[in-house]
Amino acid sequence: MTAKPPSLRERQRLDLRHRVHRSALAMFARDGYDAVTMEQLAAEVGISLSTLFRHMRTKDELFVGVLEVGRAEVVANVRRLSESTDVVSALGAAILLRTEQFEDEPDLELWRRAMTSAPERVRRSALFAEDERAELVAVVEDRAPDLDAGLVVTVLLAATAYAYEQWLRGDGSEGLHALTRRALAGVRLGPTQINPAPR
Repeated sequence: MTAKPPSLRERQRLDLRHRVHRSALAMFARDGYDAVTMEQLAAEVGISLSTLFRHMRTKDELFVGVLEVGRAEVVANVRRLSESTDVVSALGAAILLRTEQFEDEPDLELWRRAMTSAPERVRRSALFAEDERAELVAVVEDRAPDLDAGLVVTVLLAATAYAYEQWLRGDGSEGLHALTRRALAGVRLGPTQINPAPR
């Protein structure tokens, strides 16, 4: 059955969210995360503060909300990979697929500058929420019950977080995808090693 196209109201809502996210990124990158207020953002977009609050209650929610789709894609990528693939390699490949997709984002450098200005709590929350970690652990447990799923997921996400921080602090000469691939390639989990093929 063909999916019902979004209504005019839904299209308007999505368009407004896109404009808010794009304006917020530009302002955070230009002025720094702490210097931007929700009042200034509403004025920049041309909407009332009450309208903005109906969509995003806080700056943290606004900023991290931009990343929720990408994080969900990592989980979906793991589930799509063949069950014949070693689950540790599958998780590494799913992370790398997302970082490769992320490098095609048109606002990537703007996003990097904006995130660099954000407090540590925001930078950390940009990676994976607890429910997403739990879902990845469940996937590993289901595919490889003999492994310590919590340890596997924690180690791989720590390597990903390390690459992400290196990318934020860098000069932009090395991309997030390359840094993540190198970090994951150095991970050893007992007899298993992530060794992704070069891009």
